[in-house]
Amino acid sequence: MPSSSTPRFQMFYWPSAFRGCFISYLFAYQEVPLLEEYNPDVIARLMSQPPGSQDIPFIGPPLLKDLKTGQTLSQMPAIVQYASHELGLAPSEPYAAAVCQKIIMDCNDLLMEICQYNGSRMWTREEWQEFRNRRFPRWLAVFEASLARGDIGGQTVTFADIGVYALLGNMIRCLPELEPDVQTHAPGIHRLCQQIGAKPSLAAHVSELEQAFGKSYCGGQIEASIREMLASDE
Repeated sequence: MPSSSTPRFQMFYWPSAFRGCFISYLFAYQEVPLLEEYNPDVIARLMSQPPGSQDIPFIGPPLLKDLKTGQTLSQMPAIVQYASHELGLAPSEPYAAAVCQKIIMDCNDLLMEICQYNGSRMWTREEWQEFRNRRFPRWLAVFEASLARGDIGGQTVTFADIGVYALLGNMIRCLPELEPDVQTHAPGIHRLCQQIGAKPSLAAHVSELEQAFGKSYCGGQIEASIREMLASDE
């Protein structure tokens, strides 16, 4: 998709990368401008509206609005699928596109696990050890197997490749203590993340996010809980 000086899409998300980067990385990789709204007051105002008054009924961000048509989407996997078709990052063959979407939903599931289902509870040592020693390696093995099967890491970059980078590249950037886990259990995925992240336009966008938000991961008490667990692992 060719670049344009006037953005067609606007994304709304909290002031961190976490799920929003699954969307913004697509635009950055393709060098397509995207308006990005990270003001928490704006997000809270949109969330507080009655569902019948919202552009699309939703609970929380991210949101993507087409400024040309006014159409709006919520739910990260749905936004990624739609935007990827617009950006030329989705396979044309239906099964291949569905496999890519499956990988994005795997990413979303892992995000849910590491943030304890949107911070519904904080980590305990026992639960964290179960996650880091069993569940996280299992997820990494799933992504590594997907790479071995050619579902990601092919000659043509898809939204699944960028999604895996949004998941693990951002996790490693914000929580570098987890990089050895990825290198051990998913070395091919680690290399893929390095390859995707080396795209100059994407690297510049990641740098801008870090300048804006530092190494904030998911924010709030649950991020503090994750960091406490990582510190106690040392």
